[in-house]
Amino acid sequence: MTAAPLLAALLAATPSAAPPPAWPLGVVAMIAADAARFAPPDLKRQLAKHRARLMEGVQAAASADKEPRDAATRRAAAARAARQIARSIRRHAPFADVAYEAGRLVHEVASAAWLAGGPFDPKEAADAPRTGRFLGYGALPFGEPEALAESVPAKKGGSAREAYDASVTISTRLFAWIWKTAGGDASVVARHPASSGPYPLRGD
Repeated sequence: MTAAPLLAALLAATPSAAPPPAWPLGVVAMIAADAARFAPPDLKRQLAKHRARLMEGVQAAASADKEPRDAATRRAAAARAARQIARSIRRHAPFADVAYEAGRLVHEVASAAWLAGGPFDPKEAADAPRTGRFLGYGALPFGEPEALAESVPAKKGGSAREAYDASVTISTRLFAWIWKTAGGDASVVARHPASSGPYPLRGD
């Protein structure tokens, strides 16, 4: 066998690199659903109505996520997504499309939390939603989305549950910012301040 065919055979026999560790897709879907729980009620109803599209956005973002990006880059992407979603709502985009983009935003937020705090044991990551919590709205709930995307400090070496809580909380805070910026009623932020949290997501 000449050099060129030999090299081709070796490359074909080399297994492709495994994807980096990340949240199970089902956990990110739970983060998306939980992020709507304490969101402004009108937005929550729309996300529930278009739940399938919300989940499609999560899945599409995960499937398209091939390039390595650090946590800061992903937080910046989430902030940009929040601005774009708010503009879409103001322009009366179909809410099915808004929900889809919201799912993609959640993927960025969750991936940033994983990178900042993980990787985590797969079983711990899968169990994180069971005791998940919303940490509440901060003192500046309608600050810049870039600040909101960083509003729960990363804890390297922390637990998967802490990263889950951070993912839900940041996503919820961005949802409230989106709704307020688009002209909606986001007064719910006053009813769930961080000072009175955290707020269980499973009613326990």
